[in-house]
Amino acid sequence: MPPVFKRITILICLSLLALAPFRAAHAQRLNLIRDAEIENTIRIFVIPIWKAAGLDPNGVEIMIVQDGSLNAFVAGGQRIFINTGLIMRTETPNQLIGVLAHESGHIAGGHLARMQEELRSLSTMQIIEAILAGGAMAGGSVSGGGIGRGGPSGGGNKAPGSIMSFLKYSQTQESAADQAAMSYLQKTGQSPKGSIEFLRTLQKEERLAMTQRDPYLTTHPLTPDRIDAFEQAAARSPYVNTPDTPQNLAMHHRIVAKLYGFVSPDVALQRFSEADRSVPARYARGIALYRKGSLGSALLTIDGLLKEYPNDPYFNEVRGQMLYENGRAAEAVISYRRAVQLLPGSGLLKIDLARALLDTNNAENDREALRNLELAVQQESGSFDLWRLMAAGYSKQNNAGMTSLARAEMAILRGQRSEAQSHAATAERSLPPGTPSWQRAQDIKAYIDSRPKR
Repeated sequence: MPPVFKRITILICLSLLALAPFRAAHAQRLNLIRDAEIENTIRIFVIPIWKAAGLDPNGVEIMIVQDGSLNAFVAGGQRIFINTGLIMRTETPNQLIGVLAHESGHIAGGHLARMQEELRSLSTMQIIEAILAGGAMAGGSVSGGGIGRGGPSGGGNKAPGSIMSFLKYSQTQESAADQAAMSYLQKTGQSPKGSIEFLRTLQKEERLAMTQRDPYLTTHPLTPDRIDAFEQAAARSPYVNTPDTPQNLAMHHRIVAKLYGFVSPDVALQRFSEADRSVPARYARGIALYRKGSLGSALLTIDGLLKEYPNDPYFNEVRGQMLYENGRAAEAVISYRRAVQLLPGSGLLKIDLARALLDTNNAENDREALRNLELAVQQESGSFDLWRLMAAGYSKQNNAGMTSLARAEMAILRGQRSEAQSHAATAERSLPPGTPSWQRAQDIKAYIDSRPKR
């Protein structure tokens, strides 16, 4: 699994909609990707919005979905899922911030909890029909600019009255989220123009797809209504002509270029010509060349960027990935170490470094890897990859107690309670009583015992 831009297949089950009996048969799959630069950039953009909304930035997660469609949604508590296709289609930071402000409005408005109440009035099959009919929900609730597609019968069926009632309720939430977004942009001194521009892009997409879906099966008001509301807000806003900052523009251009390089390397090589010597263009080309198997050319391109910007953590990170994925772990360690030195607060970079260190089969490097993983736990405790590497590292040191504890954490993330219980019990027996690790093993056992049986 690639260490920087890694794809993680997640099963978003309908059990999150209180439909446990249908979990196995109707699970939906989301391909999530992790990238320190993209995640950090988006957080920089949206943290002022979260503060304006009264949300704790430490409590909100950004999840990036590898999907080419225009969509963003909130699910599973305070998690904002945003498609790569949406990010790549935004032309300015302000457009992306407008989408994130809307989704933040759903979280601040408590719409997830209220939607659960509405779902209880529907039958199980009606909920499934609503999901299949237009991507109405994925693992909880879906909001934002998702483009509906045909339902299970091809998109021509009318929705039952109870589903229409639910979707009308959902439309009300969408309007409330729009109003919240407008207020957040106003409070943070940002223009609503980006939201208008993006909604016009969405409107074009809707017109193309209109013949393939039932226009009633949508979880947001008709786009013209949304555009009109934002235009009225723009007319009142003293910040309507406030431009994006040069720093935000530079960061936005970079993450869009990076996504093109990773997700669509052929398109990236066409879109960003060799004649374009801008940083985003060279970045995209370097990544695209690596994705196409031209490691030498890719390294030359990234090394050129590093010569100009030696203190850029993300250029160092990408160089480490290129080397590591081509069997050059020892060389990759040098780049990853530099990336961690430059951005010590990133748990994801520490995981990348640890992975490369463990692959060098060097005892001192194993110890360094574990030190980095222990630090990364503070930010990435929900990372399966972290605990897998932790288990491998402690196993190489013949530390049975810590190996079992890491495996217990892995099992919890997989939802394997009996396996987690077993590993935690082994860890408890092996670890010195009273230590934090021994206490964690007890906590895992107590947590599993407290959960209702499935």
